[in-house]
Amino acid sequence: METWYDMHCHLGFAPDPTVTAAGAESAGIRAFSCTVEPAEYERLQAALGDARNVAVGLGAHPWWIADGRVGDTELERFCALAPATRYIGEIGLDFAGPRDTEESRARQTDAFARLLAACDQPAAEPSPVHTEGRAAGDGHDGTRAAVASDDQNRPGSSTLTPDIPAMPPKLISIHAVNAAGVALDLLEQAGTLSRHQVILHWFSGTSDDLIRAVRAGCFFSVGPRMLASRRGREYVRQIPLDRLLLETDMPSRAGDTLAAEVWHAELGNALAGIAQLKQLPRKEALAAVNQTSARLLAV
Repeated sequence: METWYDMHCHLGFAPDPTVTAAGAESAGIRAFSCTVEPAEYERLQAALGDARNVAVGLGAHPWWIADGRVGDTELERFCALAPATRYIGEIGLDFAGPRDTEESRARQTDAFARLLAACDQPAAEPSPVHTEGRAAGDGHDGTRAAVASDDQNRPGSSTLTPDIPAMPPKLISIHAVNAAGVALDLLEQAGTLSRHQVILHWFSGTSDDLIRAVRAGCFFSVGPRMLASRRGREYVRQIPLDRLLLETDMPSRAGDTLAAEVWHAELGNALAGIAQLKQLPRKEALAAVNQTSARLLAV
């Protein structure tokens, strides 16, 4: 059975995430499931803590920040959880439509800077626990083990800033709509691009933003909807193959189901688009995206 990686999905929207995750495992699908607020993260982490094929990301979605569903209380909770959490997502900026106001931009950028800073805070030292039969770092504490080698997993990595304690890199999924340049500015200012592994989900910035993101070492998760636009397809042609990942961004809304066969088909459609644009055989394209995904996700 083939293995597939969905590097941006939302199992918290499914009516029964445990059933959805089990169906995915039977179909050979491994996933980075993003959340939209800390409360969802805590619920989903509790529900899927034993799911070996799913990593749950701690999120604070810019839509929720813009309309107030994620406020100071939720941001404080994110900051409390982030130090001990390897997977972060979905966070970012969205300056489209009703969110393109001075007030919304200010609220989102302030929150995004705060979230990025929280990702660099050291986790509290745990009290010694003597439990027979469990290896340290086996992932059963609610956070999966980090990838061992920074050099192996972070293209373009640089020396750590002296005042930031050395810590395993996080995997961070970024939403940036009409805001890629600002998001990259904040990521650079926070040092996130040099200390962590950043995925730009459904990238839609300018060509200059794309060049900048590639040079910064970012990864790009690509789904059928990105491939439906001419600009999206052109970007996939330009992005190096070893920076491309598959995504579905599904379920799309709370209450939607995601059957394994539908999930598999969406990933297959994304792969077919990448293979065609890169002029590669399907198996070669799948092997390439799987190699990168496995290295990043570690599930």
